[in-house]
Amino acid sequence: MELETVTWDEVYKQWKLYADCGPTIMNTPISLAEIHISYDNEMEEIYGYDWLRKEYYEQRKEFVEKNPINFLYFIQPTNKGTIHTIRMLVDAHDEEERAAIWLYAFASDILNGYFGKLGRYASQLQMAAWKFLSKRFYMWHHAMRKLVPEIFINSNIYEDTQFSSINAVIELARLNAALIRYEYVPIVYSSLEPGKKMEDYSLRIQ
Repeated sequence: MELETVTWDEVYKQWKLYADCGPTIMNTPISLAEIHISYDNEMEEIYGYDWLRKEYYEQRKEFVEKNPINFLYFIQPTNKGTIHTIRMLVDAHDEEERAAIWLYAFASDILNGYFGKLGRYASQLQMAAWKFLSKRFYMWHHAMRKLVPEIFINSNIYEDTQFSSINAVIELARLNAALIRYEYVPIVYSSLEPGKKMEDYSLRIQ
């Protein structure tokens, strides 16, 4: 695939090739785990998404349910960029939209620290995904510097690899997304009735 002519259709075709033999978790929608917050305030509701490491989920759930006020004042969510990503993933209608979200987020975080051929391929991925997503979603703000909760791929892999095509970067993005799916729980903190969603929380363009 030529660097200068990459399109979203070409990128997604490569993503689909890996989908048939890669981690099966990537073929499923995002499912939120709800942590209920007891908050007796008729004038205000609490509702928000976050990423949480699996090993901390039960501990956090118990803490929030027993100490809702302490949670509100002392527990900080992850940054706005990663929360924006999860909101988009939850709103995604199909695998193609989820693929574009994961690719854009991974490419953007890579561009924060890598240049050369890897950076140029990441830039092309970012642009192709942007063109597809921007017609469907309110996009990340330019000041959001971190869009995925963690980059699992060790920096030595980037530095020691001779990237000869964009395909390898697409596969790294899929691998990193799969590791996030395995290692993190996407959660929603909510003071609404269990199972109820907040209206007008979507990032989709109407």
